[in-house]
Amino acid sequence: MKKNNWITNANKVRAWAENQDPSDNLSAVMLSLQLGDNAANDDLRSTYWTAIRSIGSTMDGFPQARRGRESNLTETQELVMATVEESVAHAIAQIPTEYHELLLSVIVPHGRTGGVYGSFDELCASFKKQAHNYITQSMKDGRVKLTKDGEFDMKGDLLQITPRTKPEKAESNGGSEEE
Repeated sequence: MKKNNWITNANKVRAWAENQDPSDNLSAVMLSLQLGDNAANDDLRSTYWTAIRSIGSTMDGFPQARRGRESNLTETQELVMATVEESVAHAIAQIPTEYHELLLSVIVPHGRTGGVYGSFDELCASFKKQAHNYITQSMKDGRVKLTKDGEFDMKGDLLQITPRTKPEKAESNGGSEEE
């Protein structure tokens, strides 16, 4: 596994691990991450990553490895993004169980998808994905505040993102707004 891919995937696993209860499996994943960080070559990193994926696959919410083209984010940006995504999923997961059924009945996947979420974990994963997509699009749109070094300009633990704005519609029908 190439070093850049290792860093991206390892950062996602580390961010996920912050919200996990201690366990032998988690310790094994973290040790494998440490060994992979210090690996001398791509082949060794691949060996450690195989072990991490194998152990992690038995654990709830384990992040999937990135496939496709390489990220254009810096290592620090990748870590911040993964941490924000995990924080969003963790925040949603903290909603008391007695409200899960209510939320699953009124919050549904995107309109074109149809149906409902099969579980509260699916709902949490959806919010995590929405956070990722919003940050990614905000970066493409130039709405994320960056430092002069090109890193996220954080305000405490929060990214500084200028919200999207709708283009103003021309007034019609005597000034009433169309929706």
